[in-house]
Amino acid sequence: MIVGSVSACQLHGAAVAIGMTVHYRSADTATLDQQFDAMAAMKVTWVRVDVDWSVIEPVQNRLNWGASDALVDRALAHGMRVLLVLAFTPPWTTSRPDSNRVRPDDPAAFANFARVAAQHYAARGVHHWEIWNEPNTGKFWPPAPGVAEYGRLFRAAAGAVRDVDPEATLLIGGLSPTYGTPTADVDPATYLRRLYDDGAAQIADGIAVHPYTFPSLPTSRAQRTTGGFRDLPALHDLMVQRGDGDKKVWITEYGAPTGTGAYAVSEQDQASTLLQARQVVDTWDWAGPLIYYELEDGGTDPAEIEQNFGVLRADGSFKLAAIALIDTASGVTLFG
Repeated sequence: MIVGSVSACQLHGAAVAIGMTVHYRSADTATLDQQFDAMAAMKVTWVRVDVDWSVIEPVQNRLNWGASDALVDRALAHGMRVLLVLAFTPPWTTSRPDSNRVRPDDPAAFANFARVAAQHYAARGVHHWEIWNEPNTGKFWPPAPGVAEYGRLFRAAAGAVRDVDPEATLLIGGLSPTYGTPTADVDPATYLRRLYDDGAAQIADGIAVHPYTFPSLPTSRAQRTTGGFRDLPALHDLMVQRGDGDKKVWITEYGAPTGTGAYAVSEQDQASTLLQARQVVDTWDWAGPLIYYELEDGGTDPAEIEQNFGVLRADGSFKLAAIALIDTASGVTLFG
């Protein structure tokens, strides 16, 4: 069991901006309103939302922004800023239509969608973009990560977005840690170094990372990942060496799953993980915001870790982490 006591007095008034990843799962209006009211009580100031090309334009020239708009508009109504994740591929853009996670055959097609998306959301006052998700993994860049390929995609999308929105902030897609088993995945530091050699990293406004450590606490000496929370200072040192020390490291996903699956944690351990991360990031002037993954569980199977990262359960009820975040925002001492 993870142990570690974090008190609200350590965190109250912390400078780091806190965010939450929110997925649209066909919730009704009342449920969405309850979700955003809960985040407001947690003092969430950033909301991370997917702009999934495969969902928005599954058929060429037939665009439906309904799912992403529902989240973006509520975030803005609550005074929250929005980070949009531009990713994935409809079947009509690729010779490998078996998965929406493959890149399009032509980066220019992705750039065209990026331009349209930027126009759509700049009109709403949204200017922050994360380009793709975990491109250093075979899961999200199948069959294996390709730095040059991702560099071409990033350049194309960045140029298109900036053409229509000079205020845009563009982040390298969140880099995942590696987990020690033989895979094609590339650890974040190696991938970022190669991306600098490629010339793509320099044109980004910041680097996004997903430094998961579960079941360990963020700063625990026992870690099963490379590129996790403890490795972030070294990643920023690499940015300094490449002349990018003034750019931020955005933590756009961080959390821990509850339930009974492999490496799952207890509800109290999940809460301790989130609060300790906030405490540490507040000491790093080069990092932030800290965006937790995620607001609500993606399902009800306790054995499936991907369904249990939420601070809310699938029925909207609060786990201890949600209560801890609300209490922290109110200055209440937590966990003794």
